[in-house]
Amino acid sequence: RIEVLRGPGSVLYGSDAMGGVIQIFAHEPRDARHMAEPEAHGSSQVRYASAGKTLGAHARAEVGMRGFGALAAGTVQSLGDLRGGGDVGVQPHSGYADYSALASASYRFGDGPLDGAFTKAGYLYSRLDGAGRTDKLDSNGTLQIYDNEMHLAYDRWHFEVDSLRTAVDLTPSFQHFLERKDSISMGGDLRTRLGTVRDEVEVNTFGLDAGLETSLVDDRLALRYGGLFYRDWVDAQRLERDLGTDWVQRPDQNYPSGSIYSHFGGFLMLDGVPLASRRGHRVQMRAGYRLHGMAGDAPGQAGLPASEFSHVGHVIMAAAQYLYRDEATVALSFEQGFRAPNLQEAVMLGDAGQFFHVPNADLGPERSDTVELLGRAKLWRLTWSWAGYASLLEDLLKREPTTYEGQTEIGGTEVAHHVNAHSGTLLGMEAGLGVDLGRGLSMHGHLAYAWGQEELPDGSSQPLSRIPPPFGLTALRYESEIVRRWRGFIETYARWALQQNRLSPRDERDGRIPEGGTPGWWTWNVRTGLAGQGHHRFVLAVENLLNAEYRFHGSGLYAPGTNATVSYEASF
Repeated sequence: RIEVLRGPGSVLYGSDAMGGVIQIFAHEPRDARHMAEPEAHGSSQVRYASAGKTLGAHARAEVGMRGFGALAAGTVQSLGDLRGGGDVGVQPHSGYADYSALASASYRFGDGPLDGAFTKAGYLYSRLDGAGRTDKLDSNGTLQIYDNEMHLAYDRWHFEVDSLRTAVDLTPSFQHFLERKDSISMGGDLRTRLGTVRDEVEVNTFGLDAGLETSLVDDRLALRYGGLFYRDWVDAQRLERDLGTDWVQRPDQNYPSGSIYSHFGGFLMLDGVPLASRRGHRVQMRAGYRLHGMAGDAPGQAGLPASEFSHVGHVIMAAAQYLYRDEATVALSFEQGFRAPNLQEAVMLGDAGQFFHVPNADLGPERSDTVELLGRAKLWRLTWSWAGYASLLEDLLKREPTTYEGQTEIGGTEVAHHVNAHSGTLLGMEAGLGVDLGRGLSMHGHLAYAWGQEELPDGSSQPLSRIPPPFGLTALRYESEIVRRWRGFIETYARWALQQNRLSPRDERDGRIPEGGTPGWWTWNVRTGLAGQGHHRFVLAVENLLNAEYRFHGSGLYAPGTNATVSYEASF
């Protein structure tokens, strides 16, 4: 399950939670405290998509008994080169292979002094092979191929101290991440490989999260508090070889080996329910504070001095929400965001994809103050929701052109570094509407809009970079029971985005954005499926029926042309 938490989340989640948080909930073994005998469950799924000749398979199995549960799952996908819509055709070097695996085990304690306590240990693995990036292939004959691999292990401990009315969660974790990027110089035919520069970055991260929640005042008031500490150890190397020769190590790797990056902090959050009536009226209020810090230390390399930097920030938030049963809610919130410069922005030297990056160890954190108002309501057969926000941004971290050893371009790529800009404003809204038409027929749709502007020191202004155009979806769906314990659905929907021609100078230099901006587009799509007896699920979809040629704003690839996907899942 994936949840998207919109708006700044720095009080709870620390630095980098400026615009929102994506929270991923991995599969976990089911609660097995009341299973006297072993029970096993599982599922398998296969999927095929025609636009990229993508074939994928997934399998999951779990077992549990008397509080103990274990689960294992794995996914493998082979994605071929993607065929775009219209006259785009097959896009070379857009395919790759993707592998992932998950294993977890849990134990829930039963009656006794540890009643309510549990431990959950897990391991996640992912690997991506051969992902190509071609936006510099035509301009300077360079093809980039990425491979990466990630291992993550964690162990969460939860226990409750009844005498203190407090629940405690403690989660240590360790992650190993390796990225390999090959920058390949191609011949005039764009097929012959002349030479390769390989950049490898290896990061080992230890983390510790602690969270506590204490119930106060007859469960009408709760205090949440805790902290975190994470440290990255970074090693890097750069290799080079010409056609037919062996690899030779170079001294100018992207990151100085032995670099360290740490972030840490503590938070305090107060949740209260000042009003809760029997008629369903409820008012909830929340206020919080976080102290967050970071520190980086990078040895000198290739003529660059050693770099040591640190920052500490304070952020607050406050929110009030009114709810009426499950039929209506309105919420108003004020949240501050805080993002410290990362190691890449501060000390990286070398090709960053779209530009040649020069380090800047004098960077400071960027901050935001955001007000958000949202609502949701059900009335008769209508369900509607809306949200609007305004963010004031200070000390923006942005990319600007610079020079390196007197050069403005290296290898046909612009030289740039990150700086703290003046200030900016970001406004946005989202709205959704659903209508139950009866007899299994329904309609729903949503749209989103964002606008951003940066204020420059000389008093002028310019658009913020990479702001998406207005976009949305409209769908018509029919769902019904076909035969006993078998249900089916069919839906048709249109996805769309308007033209985005309000570009920043950085957007205008971005080879992934067409000259004059990204054109508007729309696609017509259909999907149907059948599920039965709790054990089988079959889905068939055809996307972009009219084979429209389009791309998402800022994407280096055209989106798929007409694309038929079919999937089947069986469970036991």
